[in-house]
Amino acid sequence: MEVRCDRLDTPSHYKEFFEHYLLPNLPVIFGPSLITSWHAYAYWRSNDEKINWEHLASDYGHLEVTVADCATREFSDQRREQMLFRDVVALWETGQGQSLYVKDWHLARTLATSPSPTSPHAEVYTTPDVFRDDWMNAYYSAHTEDDFRFVYVGASGTFTPLHRDVYTSYSWSTNVCGRKRWWLFPPEQTPLLFRRGGEEHAETAFDVRDVDPQTYPSFAQARPIVVEQNSGETIFVPSGWYHQVENLTDCISINHNWCNAVNLPSLYASMCAKVQEVEHALEDVQELLSQGGAPEAEWQREWVAIVQDVVEKDAGWNWATFWRMVRHALYLASGKPCAVNETLWPRTPLEFTAPLEFIMERVTACYEDFKTRSRGEEQYLPGLEEVLMDVRKLLDD
Repeated sequence: MEVRCDRLDTPSHYKEFFEHYLLPNLPVIFGPSLITSWHAYAYWRSNDEKINWEHLASDYGHLEVTVADCATREFSDQRREQMLFRDVVALWETGQGQSLYVKDWHLARTLATSPSPTSPHAEVYTTPDVFRDDWMNAYYSAHTEDDFRFVYVGASGTFTPLHRDVYTSYSWSTNVCGRKRWWLFPPEQTPLLFRRGGEEHAETAFDVRDVDPQTYPSFAQARPIVVEQNSGETIFVPSGWYHQVENLTDCISINHNWCNAVNLPSLYASMCAKVQEVEHALEDVQELLSQGGAPEAEWQREWVAIVQDVVEKDAGWNWATFWRMVRHALYLASGKPCAVNETLWPRTPLEFTAPLEFIMERVTACYEDFKTRSRGEEQYLPGLEEVLMDVRKLLDD
């Protein structure tokens, strides 16, 4: 069956989105009616439907942003530096900096936690209802100083290389102004994207527009879905789909990475694979620890800590974060008291979430598999045993 990317002019109800796109893990593009109430949609665009640089520089120019230089590759990414947003805008307005792309800008959190006198509208957008069942941002907003809500701003021709979102999380991305081209690779095509002799979690092609057939001999067999996303449209990128994105015009977009019970098994499997990958890379360290003369329990504890620290540094979270996020989601789904930051991430109405029975089944499967792991993670990671006891209790209630 041919895989496609549907286009819907009007927002779907959550049940329709759940059944037609979340469960089968398929992409979809929603029309501008999804975001017409946004402050960003009204003020970040000028009357000629181009980016309102004057407004953006006035309201947010004093903020520091991460800027990728799309003309300079660094390993599997692009060279990055920190700049003031107004300085980047000044370059663009004078025809310079055409390879610069503002990425991973936590603007929503910044405005909510550190409002500026020049920006009275702290809430520049609201998360569409179909995307509100978001365990990652619910947990991170309530318990950390971080989140997975971003703004991207780039000149025509800037791009994000081929990648898969963190731990196979979903993403949604709205073009507030401007157009993008997306290359979307269904998960079954993932083995075709790696270099010769590679395997999953190895190096993928960097730019799908320029792939060396000698280095990536299977890439020519891949058949991505290629779609153009217009101004005002929102795309849902499913779990585990590798993708590359190019700005066809100057473009400003809002993007969230997220997860919930539907793709939890995929996230869990990706976590297991990441831990195994790190363990394999650090085999020499494990051998040194085991031969160091310390009692087994002591060196095993140190080994688990080292592996989980590398996992967290490489991908942003580890098993402790994963299970705390799951516990937080179960508290919310069960209606039990828990920390909620109503400013950063209001409690999601149950009508926009999966059925409780479905959530419990998904979590139970991951929990029971984790309990069979023989790596000592539950025993040696501080606080994890208590978190898992809470998860078990929530599943039993």
